[in-house]
Amino acid sequence: MHHEPGRLDRRKIKIAARGAQERRRHARVPLLLHGRFWSESIGENACRILDISPGGARVMARIMPVDRARVILMIPSLGRIEGTVVRREGEEFSVTFNAPKRKRDKLADAITWRFNKDRLGLDEDRTAPRKPGRGRARIHLEDGVVIQANVLDVSVTGAAFECLERPRVGEPLRVGEMSGRVARILDNGFAVVFDPPQANATGPEAA
Repeated sequence: MHHEPGRLDRRKIKIAARGAQERRRHARVPLLLHGRFWSESIGENACRILDISPGGARVMARIMPVDRARVILMIPSLGRIEGTVVRREGEEFSVTFNAPKRKRDKLADAITWRFNKDRLGLDEDRTAPRKPGRGRARIHLEDGVVIQANVLDVSVTGAAFECLERPRVGEPLRVGEMSGRVARILDNGFAVVFDPPQANATGPEAA
């Protein structure tokens, strides 16, 4: 059976893009959160999350669990997560989470929302608490126009917004402390790709 090379190439590109999207979605992000952890040998203690992904976290604590200990992390806004200590160094330990794929996917949504909420200055949509991607954003365009938009989807590298306005593809903008540009126009809004962290750290303040 003869396959068209173009069709195969498109299929490979689509599969590769899906894999890259999945890796970005499950990347570890710096997220400083206070919480508590429990382990059988030392009971319950305060801790601080330094960075986290749906697969694990780096945790700081004054009282450390033992190597390979089963721990339960209790983190406000992320919930209760079970894991195993895989590395210890000074006052830090790393945990690999023991969670099924469905739980990891829900955790990815919650982490991504929490990571972006403050950076983008999003107002949480309290009518949809089970949808971490929802919220309202103020988008500042380069010409001084400010757009109020609903958040459709948000990731570490970009976001999609629902609104009537349609800025130009490539147009620079700011959302909260993040700078970026319009990546594409959607049926009900537009998608934005954020600038790298260095650009956001040194870029001009939003008007």
